[in-house]
Formats: sequence, C-alpha cells, structure tokens
Amino acid sequence: MPSLSVELLRPPVHEVVRQNLDPLELSLLVLPHLRGGLTRASAEWTAQLLLDHLAIDAAAVVDREITLAFAGVGADHHLPGLPLRTALTRQVLTTSQPATARGRGIGCPEPDCPLGVAMVLPLNVQGRTVGALKLYRARPRRDIPAVSARAAAGLARLFGVYLELADLDARAARVTRAELDALRAQISPHFLFNTLTTIAALVRSKPDLAHKLVIQFAEFFRETLAEHDELTTLEGELAYVERYLAFERARLGERLSVIYRVAPAARRAILPILVVQPLVENAINHGLAPAERTGRVTIAAAHEAGRFTIEVSDDGVGIEATRQQQILQHGYGTGLGMGLSNVHQRLQSMFGPASGLRLNSTPGHGTRVGFTVPDFRTGGTHTSGTPSVRSAVSTASTRSAARSRRSRACRTASTTWCSWTFACPA
Repeated sequence: MPSLSVELLRPPVHEVVRQNLDPLELSLLVLPHLRGGLTRASAEWTAQLLLDHLAIDAAAVVDREITLAFAGVGADHHLPGLPLRTALTRQVLTTSQPATARGRGIGCPEPDCPLGVAMVLPLNVQGRTVGALKLYRARPRRDIPAVSARAAAGLARLFGVYLELADLDARAARVTRAELDALRAQISPHFLFNTLTTIAALVRSKPDLAHKLVIQFAEFFRETLAEHDELTTLEGELAYVERYLAFERARLGERLSVIYRVAPAARRAILPILVVQPLVENAINHGLAPAERTGRVTIAAAHEAGRFTIEVSDDGVGIEATRQQQILQHGYGTGLGMGLSNVHQRLQSMFGPASGLRLNSTPGHGTRVGFTVPDFRTGGTHTSGTPSVRSAVSTASTRSAARSRRSRACRTASTTWCSWTFACPA
C-alpha cells in the first residue's frame, strides 16, 4: 500500500456525542474521511468515531506493523506508534477473518489492563489484509453488543473499498494516459453524490433497503476497481450496467423503466470498457430526469453482416437539432457532452471512424445513441488493428468464455432475444 498523507479535521467530541446515529448513518459519516488512505490521521478520526457512537469502551485502528490510533479505556498503555503486541491481532492479519477474545485471550501484556473483551475486524484491500479495526469492552463486560459489531463490520468493509480508491490514485503514475482515463471514467463524482444521498434518505424510511444498497455500493466499487482490461464483452458491460441501475432504481423508483433487447449472439461482442454504461447514465440524467415523469430506457444489441450494433435509447426530453452536431465534440458543455465525446473518441481510436457514436434525437420524444464494433470471430476488420488491440481482444474473449459459464444460470434465452437477469455475478 503506497504511503499517503492527508490532513483530517475531527469534529470536537462534545459535538459528535450529542448525535444519536444509526449504524448506516455512521458508515455514511465516515466515508469522506477514508479516501486519504490508512494514515494516522484517518485512523485517529475513525477510532474516535467508533468510540463516540458504538456501545464500546475503546477502539483502535492498526496496520500490519503498528497501532495507528487508540481511543478510550486503556489508552495509557495502548499507545499509537507501538508495534503490534497481541497474537489475536496477528491472527486476524494472517487469516483475514474477524476474531473475538475475552480476558487473557486478548493478549495484552499489561497485567492491570482493564479491557475484558476484544473484537478484531480485518481491513481487506484487493485480497490483501492491510490492517484492522479493534473494538473493546472493559471488565466485567463479556460481550460487544451485536448492533455495534454489525456496524463496525460494515465500516471495515467500506474502509477497504475506499482504500482501494486511494490505491487507484497511486497507480496513476504507472499506467498510460489511456489506461488512466479508462480507470478514472469508472468513478463519477456525480454518481457518488447521488448514490450516497439516496442511501442517506432511505436510512430511516427503509433501513433494510438502505443496508442492502450500502453493501451493493461497496461491492460495486470493489468490482469496478478490479477491472483494468482495455476491452471487455457486451455481456460483462451489461452486467456492470445492471449493477449501476440498482442505485438509479432506488433513486427514481417507478419513474424508471429499463428494457433489454439483446440478441444472444451479441453477448460476445468485444468493446472498450465503459462505453454502454455512460450512454445509459446520460439517458437517465439528461433524458428522463428533466422530464419529471415515468420514462423508459431501452438497451438493444444485434449481430449482422460481421458487425455488432449496440444502441441505447430513451423517451425523454430529447436534444435540440442545433446541439446535436456539437454533442460529440470534445469539451462541449458539461456532463452529457463530456461523457459522450469520451466514448466516441475511445471507440474511434480502438476500431476506426466507422465505430464512432451515432446520435439521433427528436425534442420532446427522446434520443437514440448507438455504435458498431467488428465481430472478430467472423473476420471483421477495423482500421486500428494494432498488436495491442488484437492482444486485448484475445484476452477479453478468453475471459468472456469463463464469464459465460458462470452466468449461464442467470440468463434465460428465447429463440430470438435474450431476457437478462443479474441475480448472480457475471
């Protein structure tokens, strides 16, 4: 994990203590402070927040070498900066599994240590355990309340996701400009804001749904950061779209209807990562949302004459004719212009001018945005057939075969169209 430095301002304890926070609200409160990585500053803030809002007597945050922060009972000898001293902590760092101990099992070498029970939760980043959260109760208590344990477990999971985001920034220096743009395109601040706002609004009215969305949100970004290939399959892209739509459905409710019209043969189409999801996001945010009524997004794909045609359409507000020629120009406007121009240029760079976006819109009736890509398995050609593109196509095809085997149970096909569900990971 790269060394990151961030200055975090912790609110005064007396201000935090007055708040009676739900566990989900606690998770949402801590999220903005985790983007800086696992530092002493972020650890100190987290430990104090856990102590202030959970039914515990002490809390700590450690990395693989030292205690980064400690707050509460026992702070006189559990000092930040000291090497890890307990077998319990080393066990969690080794196994990546949470563990609980009581009494002498905690392993503190101080004979007068007042702590009677400890729970240690791993912080996992891309398959590696980089640290842990530790919760304590003082003697004579023997257990940590279940609600506090669940809140801390969820927080540890989200902490891992945000540490991965920090790791993404550190990798920027080691990738090409095109690879960096592709990675950063997966993380939209607008999407982050909308999703967190939606979850916060549901915490009190629909806590079960809010809890489900928090977990899905964590897994969504964990999977997003794990995808670094230049190319993917339409099958993989649609699975990513469906996971994104889970949050938009929570935000818009019955206002949003999504229809898939995907020919079975089109599932294997090879295309650059993140060329369908931005089209869907723009259809929702710039087509349906301004209409303030029920709207429909249709995602269609077909195979014909050695090429695949993919199209996203909506029945929203449409785009004025004077703007349609400018939409695909780099730097035009904000949001819609930047998103579509990025997709347009990546498609043309990879597969040639013929694969760029085609846009057709009627004000008041909706917009259709589509593109075509070659079918490499039937000898389709393009003007950018570089060795790197051919290698990426081969890699994407191999992974597509493995993904197809995993997702077969999640797909119901008719003779012509494919009706998609995504209850299982693709």
